[in-house]
Amino acid sequence: MKSVQLPTAISVVALVLSLVSVGVQVRRDTQDPRLPEMGLAADAGGANDSKSQSAEIDAPVLAAADLETKLMATSAQLTDKVARLEQGLDGLTRLMRASGLDSAAALWGGGPGTPGPLLEQLGKEAASRAQFQARREELTRRAAESRDKDYARYDPERYSELEELYKAARPGRGADTEEGKTKRTDALNKLVEEFPEAYATGVAVAEQALSEALDGNTGQVESYLQTLRESAQYGDIVTDQGVEALPNIQAFLARQYIEQNRIDEASALLQDLSANHSDSLIMEPTTGGPPKPPRTVQQVVDELRQQLITTN
Repeated sequence: MKSVQLPTAISVVALVLSLVSVGVQVRRDTQDPRLPEMGLAADAGGANDSKSQSAEIDAPVLAAADLETKLMATSAQLTDKVARLEQGLDGLTRLMRASGLDSAAALWGGGPGTPGPLLEQLGKEAASRAQFQARREELTRRAAESRDKDYARYDPERYSELEELYKAARPGRGADTEEGKTKRTDALNKLVEEFPEAYATGVAVAEQALSEALDGNTGQVESYLQTLRESAQYGDIVTDQGVEALPNIQAFLARQYIEQNRIDEASALLQDLSANHSDSLIMEPTTGGPPKPPRTVQQVVDELRQQLITTN
């Protein structure tokens, strides 16, 4: 379908408003209660005139002629307004066809209480985003509580060291040099070695795993996932962006395994996702364009299982 530019949309709105205005005026004119009263007033004036018998006889005739003249003028005005209304409707139809709005109408809806597929899809996406936002707020709160436990666990000097390593181990944005990758990996390894019980360590590992997933580095993602699974305190890691680490990493690997025809490994991951992360949401990365709305684990699992059936 053609995309509708802002000037075109404004033109459509302006044209519709002008047509509505003409239509309202036509309706007002056709229902004007004053039209019959014009002749009656003249008639009444003539009937009360007692000065001349001839005037009394001719007054109704003159009043009728005057009324007929006014009705003809009003009829001509209405005919002109109807013609302009029809001309405007023709213009609106041509504009809608040129802009593609005639095709979009069926998508937007079929009438009151009957949303079209486009509105229905937008509604689902809005509900999904609202669900994700509420879930992320809850997870962010829980993550903050876990980070506070790190602060309580170490003395100020030790905690400061943890924070410095955490900052150095986090993935950077944009292009990264080999030297930068090496420093980040060294900081992450030291973090895991010296602070294995810290929540910040799990977050750093998870963020690195998700970063490698964006680059399609399956082997690296598998390694980081194994690290997260080895420590019980890493099971509910949430990144600073409010993303649940384990289910999102597993969903990525499941897709990769299906593409690589590693059916048994993909099936095992999908089973674990369905059994242990049913209330989680999956954020799927995109290359260009707007981000995809989050989806539930079950939606992703169902889709990937269907892919497995197709693959087999």
